[in-house]
Amino acid sequence: MTLEECRRFYSEEIRLAANINSATLIEAFARVPRENFLGSGPWKIASVDFGLGGTTYIQTPDGDPRHLYHNVPVALDPTRDLNNGQPAALAKWIDALGIKNGMRAYHLGCGVGYFTAIMAEVVGRNGSVIASEIDSELAAGASKNLAGYANVSVHSGDGIDFDPRTCDAMLINAGVTHPHSRWLENLNERGSLMLPLTVAAGMGMGANLGKGVMPRSHVKRTASQRGL
Repeated sequence: MTLEECRRFYSEEIRLAANINSATLIEAFARVPRENFLGSGPWKIASVDFGLGGTTYIQTPDGDPRHLYHNVPVALDPTRDLNNGQPAALAKWIDALGIKNGMRAYHLGCGVGYFTAIMAEVVGRNGSVIASEIDSELAAGASKNLAGYANVSVHSGDGIDFDPRTCDAMLINAGVTHPHSRWLENLNERGSLMLPLTVAAGMGMGANLGKGVMPRSHVKRTASQRGL
């Protein structure tokens, strides 16, 4: 298979695995080169199995980018269980936000920017994505990786402190115990928010991981809240 065929097969795998409704989102997964965000290979593919003690990593045999086009997380920093996440999971969350062409979206915890690029493809040139990342090294990488996207801005720092301003949708890609009031205040009426409500998964290997639920929230403001 050519690399383009691998990307197309990968996007269809994601569509089936996550039951994705948005054709634009699936097309984005077929277009965005994942290897551009993960550096040169070989890469370490992550597998989470708590029965085996947490996350295990298997190195690809070489630097052929075809290895990246599967529904698997890829390690960014194995010592911190830090990965470019499982594509079907992120696709499901992005799909649930209902983002469309022309919307303004916020991506907290953008990592190296791969899924930010996916969102940028969905909102199109008439929309925009504001991304933030607390890890300064990852934020610098995301800024470099996303330099070709005029509709994306990347900010380094704690997403709790960052003000994304008014948005139509927000993807909080970091474990939290509750939605921050600033996020709710900055959501447009009927805007969508996806965030992981998590607790620590345990000690030992995989201790940096959490578990919980990924709820979606909508905002519907009253007339007084809209200043009418």
